[in-house]
Amino acid sequence: MKANTITRFSTTTLALCAALIFASNGISAEKDTLNSADVKFVKHEAAAGMALVKLAGLGAQKAGRADVKAFAEMLVTDHTKANEELTKLAATKGVELSAVIDPKHAETFQKLEKTESADFDKEFLAEMTSGHKKCIGNFEDAAKDSKDSDLKMWADKMLPTLKTHLEQAKELSSK
Repeated sequence: MKANTITRFSTTTLALCAALIFASNGISAEKDTLNSADVKFVKHEAAAGMALVKLAGLGAQKAGRADVKAFAEMLVTDHTKANEELTKLAATKGVELSAVIDPKHAETFQKLEKTESADFDKEFLAEMTSGHKKCIGNFEDAAKDSKDSDLKMWADKMLPTLKTHLEQAKELSSK
């Protein structure tokens, strides 16, 4: 009788331990997933953000005016931080991001790279203005329409910085 009680107790303990192990593995392996529209936003903005950092790096090197150079350096800093945040968010949501710059952005980079220094600032600022306008529209949509609360909060958090960048690009363009 004593042996039966010990056996039942041991079996119950093992079953509970196994259940806890399986439950904890299931919880940690599960990822919070995004719907297709949110995945599209994350992938698009990750690619655009990566390209913007490269373009801004080029701007920091080639800009003729000190204020344009400082603006480009600020863009590198701000968008590098945003890219890191988005990469972490994407990982928690199970979204794989590409490390390859898309052809459209690569073409823009090559065009700016070949631009003569006298025209560089004007062309660079035009690209930053148009890019930030599109980006703000996408972020406003995500902040309003995203089904994922984390993504919605991140997009909303980024909007003031993006709007500041756009205003600065416009102001620098008017000089």
